[in-house]
Order: sequence, then structure tokens, then C-alpha cells
Amino acid sequence: MRKLYVSASCILFSLALSAQYAADFRVFKPDANPNSQLSIQKLLQSMIGDGVVLKNYSITKTSSDEAFGFFEDKKARLGMKKGLVMTTGGIAGLSSKNTSGSTSNNTHANAEGRGGKLDENSGYPELEKFLDRNKKTYDACVIEFDVVPTADSLSFNYVFGSEEYDEYVGSDYNDIFAFIISGKGIEKEQNLAVVPNTKIPVSVNNINNGSNNSYDRKEAKNSTFYVSNIDGHVGLEYDGLTKLMEIRQVVVPYETYHIKLAIADVQDNAFDSGVLLEGRSVVSYEKRYNVLFGKNDQKIDEAYKNLLDALATQYKNYGGKILLTGHTDNEGGEDFNQELSCGRANNVSAYLQSKGVSVNNIVVDCKGETMPAYDNTNEKGKILNRRVELKITGDNATYATKKGAESLTGIDQQKSSLLKNYPNPFIGSTTIDAFILESAKEAHIIVTDLTGKTIKTIYLLERGKTSVVFDANTLSEGIYVASLFTDGAVSGSIKMINNKQ
Repeated sequence: MRKLYVSASCILFSLALSAQYAADFRVFKPDANPNSQLSIQKLLQSMIGDGVVLKNYSITKTSSDEAFGFFEDKKARLGMKKGLVMTTGGIAGLSSKNTSGSTSNNTHANAEGRGGKLDENSGYPELEKFLDRNKKTYDACVIEFDVVPTADSLSFNYVFGSEEYDEYVGSDYNDIFAFIISGKGIEKEQNLAVVPNTKIPVSVNNINNGSNNSYDRKEAKNSTFYVSNIDGHVGLEYDGLTKLMEIRQVVVPYETYHIKLAIADVQDNAFDSGVLLEGRSVVSYEKRYNVLFGKNDQKIDEAYKNLLDALATQYKNYGGKILLTGHTDNEGGEDFNQELSCGRANNVSAYLQSKGVSVNNIVVDCKGETMPAYDNTNEKGKILNRRVELKITGDNATYATKKGAESLTGIDQQKSSLLKNYPNPFIGSTTIDAFILESAKEAHIIVTDLTGKTIKTIYLLERGKTSVVFDANTLSEGIYVASLFTDGAVSGSIKMINNKQ
């Protein structure tokens, strides 16, 4: 059992709670009021950017009522100004500056008992399949949702941080997280959280500066993507974090994809970890290009102007957006690189506007050195990181038109109703079809077992004919009942048979 430094932690925890709103890095617990600007629905909708439709969501598992919430960082030191944070403990303590290489602040909501008795039911078996045999998870936080991409690629941005850095690098205490996607064109399920340009899962053991344990030193792995925070310069609690990482997945436009965001402690419930997902970074795009720049240069090379001319001609009247994100290598100071990346992105924007693209169709962002796509330890990687990335997003209006053209034959359009699930019986997951009146203020599906125990609550955000992916991979074989509720009234139920393999 690892030693925990909790005596001072308990004092710091209460101080952090009172001081967190005055810090540059702030966290907000979701409001139970569904109409609040800090509601869970608003939180998840704030993740969705251009070209993506959020259909529904469910909070599947949490280690505490403070396990997830909003974050804001005025200085965007990790390349993100706001978004969603998920932890294996609590979010309140994250706002304090890190002051120790050990756990200088217990980030879990319940400080007592940490490192003591383990809750054997707090883990998530779906994550354990990515671990070595017999490794167990604890304090899992899992959020699921369905999205519809309107183009053929899906992406979003995140940072992983942990108190396991640096002393437990290379150990069994390798806290795990995964972004699992399933849907058309994807064989079974895929974990999208991997080291750039590899299939290696992102974790404490796979991105680090090595171990600082004198008795068991480990070599650094993929250190170009690592940020040490032992000195507290980032302004939040974790001892170490990854750089801003990007998820990418090829998808089929207008199909529904099920995403599971999951994080858990491994082997014990001490030394928490967390994932921060950038707001409005969940986007889908049909084409992606890089415009490369010289060292410390903002000038667009003549060779790239031909590319930009062609894009301007093709997309000047397009219904989607052109996303422009400036980047740099890691040479020079952080402030200089931030300004340099903005200059590059703004110059590309100005050039496209000079060729007839409306400023309303362009979205400019700049990341400085916070988001390398390639290894900055060699010159080839640095050259590729001096870039402005262009993404041509899908058009949500086209999805709305397609939905309007769907046949509603056989559906009573005077009331909300639960239609069917398919396949039924099913193995692993099934799709539930429903029809929700446009006038419905709130709609959700509650899935129970035959004893009446609630298994999952899925909140429906889409109106008209809609569908929900019900994931039963962690459930036992048997019969489950799905019931639709709209504005507090029951609008139908169906029985679903899970034939577990």
C-alpha cells in the first residue's frame, strides 16, 4: 500500500474550495437544475463544435458527486480555455497550485479512508480489458453519448493528468482512461486515446519524463508530449500532464456513433488522475490540410497559396466552417510561440478572405507549442509542427434536411412514443428507436432490470424520430425494460433481451 500525505491535504482541501473561484484555473460542479447554464446538459453540449450533432447522453458511473464538471483557464496554459473535466476523485482540489512531487492535495471529495478499504464495485470492467491480466480498476467515472458526424472524420482535444507522476512511472499504479467509439465502419470498439502517430494507449507509463524514484528509475517515454508540473507552473494540482492531444477517427457521415469517456484508478484508489476535454473541440470534417511555415516565420509560402486559392474557390459559398488552428515547435518562449501561432493562423484567414471566403465561415484558434503532432526532439518533427491546420467541417443544415425527409409512416405523430429496439435479442448493444414531440421540454429513457433496479438513465436531446445506443457490455445476461418519460409522463416501455457471450 502506498503512503499518502493526507494530514496537510485536509487543510489545503478546504482552503482550495474557498479560493478556487479567484484562481485563473477554476472548476464548477454541474447544477442539478436542468435549466441552469451549469447543468449537465449544457456541460456536454458545450463540448460539441461544428459539424456534429449531440443526440443523447448518460452519466454511467462516478466515484463521487464531484467526479466531473466544468473547468475554465483564463491563461489557457494547456491550450484550452474551458471544457469538461473527469476525475477518479473530485474536481474541487484541482484549482490549487501543485506544491509537491507527492500528493500535495487530496483531490478526492472524501479525504478520509483514501488508501484504506477499496470499493470493489467502483471500477469499470470495460477499462480492465486494456490492462494486464488480473489488474483491477477503482473510482471509475464514465460518461456516454451518441453523436452524428456530418462529415467523414471525427476529432476532439484533451489533456490527461495524474498525481501518479513521476514517482509511479513504470509501476502497476498506471491509472487508465479510454475514449471508446463504436458504430458503422468500426470493427467492435476502438480506443481513440493513443500517442500521436501510434497505436500506443495514452497513460502514465506511456507518456512521461521517466521515474524519479532513486530505487527504481525508468527511462522517459514519448516525453515530447509530456508537461511536468512539479513546480506548479500550470496552476492546477496534478504533478504531470500530457500536452494537448487530438482524437481522430474515420466515420460515415450522418450515422450514429456511440462514445464512452472513461477513467479509473488502477490497483488502488489513491493518487487521483483526470482528463480535461476542450470545449467545442468535438468536430467532424471532410478534409484536412496543413500549411507549413519556416522557423519563427508567419509568411505564407507561395507554394501553399495555390492550395488556399483552390480551397477559397471551392468553399467560399459552403454551409460549413473552415477551422484554422495555428501551431509552433517548442523552440523559443511560450508567450512568443503563442503569438507566433496566432499570427500564422490570422495570416491564412486574411488570405482566404482576400479570395472571397466570408469571415463568418472562418473560425481561428491558436495553440502555440501546446499541441505538437510530431516529435519535437528532432528537426523533422519540428518542421511538421510549424503549421496552420485547416479543417473543412460538415454542414449541420444538411443533417436537418435529411431528418426532415425521413419517413414517419406508421408513427403516431400526436404523442411521444418508444418504438422498438434492434436487434432483439442482442449481444453487447442494441439500438432503441423513439419519437419525441417537438414540444417536449424534457425526455429520457430509464432502463431497469426485472427487479425494477435502475441500470441507466439516458437523456434525449433530439426531437422528432431519434435513436439511442444502449450499451450492455458490462451487464449480465437477462431481460431489461426500457421506459420513455417525456415531461414527467410515461410514454411507453419495451423489453430487451441481452444474450451475453
